[in-house]
Formats: sequence, C-alpha cells, structure tokens
Amino acid sequence: MALNVEGKPVVINETSDNPGAGTPGDGTNLLKELLRLDLPDTVFACIYDPDVATLAHEKGAGATLDVELGGKTDHLHGEPLRVTAKVVALTNGVFVHTNPMMAGKKSNYGKTARLVIGQVEVIVISVRTQTFDPEIISLTGINPLDYKIIALKSSQHFRAGFQDLAKKIITVDSPGLSSYSLDHFEYVNVNRPIYPLDRHFEK
Repeated sequence: MALNVEGKPVVINETSDNPGAGTPGDGTNLLKELLRLDLPDTVFACIYDPDVATLAHEKGAGATLDVELGGKTDHLHGEPLRVTAKVVALTNGVFVHTNPMMAGKKSNYGKTARLVIGQVEVIVISVRTQTFDPEIISLTGINPLDYKIIALKSSQHFRAGFQDLAKKIITVDSPGLSSYSLDHFEYVNVNRPIYPLDRHFEK
C-alpha cells in the first residue's frame, strides 16, 4: 500500500506496540517484515533496545555490529532479530519537540543510535517511549522528508507531528498488547462464549 502512494513520506504506525499504552516498545513484528522486504528509503523510528544502543556508542560510528535487536521484554511482540548493522550516527537522544501537541518541551530518549540494516535505517533508543515527533529522526542527522516509508510505534499521539508531512498514514495492527484485535490474546479465566471473542453463538 505504501509503495502505491504517490509522493513521500508514508507513515506506517504500529499501533499494537505503543509504549504510551504500556507496551515494551521493542516489538519486532513490523521491523521484521520491513527488513525482509529490504526497501530503500525506509526508516524505522524507533525501537527500544538500550543494550544495542549502548553497544553502538561503545563501538562508535562506522562500526559493524552483530546483535539481537528487540524482542527482549516478552514473547508477545515478536522474537529478537539477529542482524548485522552498521552504526551511522550516535546521539544523546535529547531534543526539543516542535509538534503542536508538545512544542517547546524537552525530551530525552537516552543513548540513541541510527543503524543501517540492509537498506533499512533503524533508530534505536534507550528510553521506552512512543515516537511523538519527527525531531527524533532529525536528531540522528537525516531529514524525514527524504524517506518513502517512516515506520513508528504509536497509536494516536504521533499524528500531531506527522499528519501534515505524511502523504498517507497506514496503521498496522500486528500482535501486541495494545492491539485493537482481541483475537491476538489468550484467555484463561473467561466464560465462553462471550462477545466479541465469539461472534456467532446461540443464547
């Protein structure tokens, strides 16, 4: 769908792993698919993995890392991804918001690294938070307007910062704790049948 949109960028938001709703922010479901497709002009902003971010800072820009990225909090949001990544930019993760919702407020995403995996660029952060603002992308030395696909983890709050620059927003609801789909979850202590888990049953 994103590739069929004329112009750029197209924002793909992974609503099911939204740290603002209490999820870990290190889910790999969407990122795994983007890495499989290996599309150019793609940036993933952001995934929470302080271990990888710290290692990137220790090794420095230009280093190549063989790491397991994401998927370290639980097994509900995808498994860790074994990747080879080049470190292309490092920052302390401190920036001032420019989006209408949080303009002027300072945020700190902790040690932050921009990695390149294949053709996909991935911004790794050390503070568990959703992506509110394009400024976290700019902080790593790139212009978000240069990318065809911007993938991020948020359900609604990102819109204040991305709505005006995006040619289209596509919501992805992969398995995760903030998923809109109740079918993703396993239920143990609930009497069945019950709506909406069971949509067709006799009273």
